[in-house]
Amino acid sequence: MIPFHEFLEMDEDDREGHYPYIWGVNGKNQLMRILCSREIVKSGEERLHFWHQLKGIAGELNPVDVDALIEQTKVEMANRLSSTLLSLSASGNIDALSGSVSANGGGTAASTAVTAAAAAAPDYEPAWIDTPECTACDECTEIAPGIFAYNQDKLAEVVNPQGGKYKDIVRAAEKCTAGCLHPGTPWNMNEKDIDKLIKRAEKHQ
Repeated sequence: MIPFHEFLEMDEDDREGHYPYIWGVNGKNQLMRILCSREIVKSGEERLHFWHQLKGIAGELNPVDVDALIEQTKVEMANRLSSTLLSLSASGNIDALSGSVSANGGGTAASTAVTAAAAAAPDYEPAWIDTPECTACDECTEIAPGIFAYNQDKLAEVVNPQGGKYKDIVRAAEKCTAGCLHPGTPWNMNEKDIDKLIKRAEKHQ
């Protein structure tokens, strides 16, 4: 038995064999544990998502560090280029892509993206987001900040599909309140419990 608030923070695959409870008092004024139903857990998850969303909206009211914003924009642009190159290379056009990068004096981020894509599985499909449907719930950016980030419109997008573990991508898809995050396929087939992760990802593709 796990306290309700701790159960909400657990990954889906870690919840197996555990049951959430809250403390209560019976008619004899004795302390007792009350098990929570699946419906109560789902309701708690939804409220937690709403709270994260409210915190994200409130964050926009804070003072903006212009210099930090400029640096963040530069990083996002580099990561976006990397993501685009990874997506194109996944289609099997890696040789032409590498030549294009060399001919144009491609930067470090682009070269790294091509190299990483070459090592990925032949049928690798990067994670992607229906960005216009994003509700800015903060789930994906908190779970995998190396993979997801907000654009200038405060909508989430993939900045580096290989910037973290596939497990984090799947967790982010499961937590996404809009259901607009699609995990794609893993780029590292040697990751722990990869078969289980692929099965969990199927419902979000």
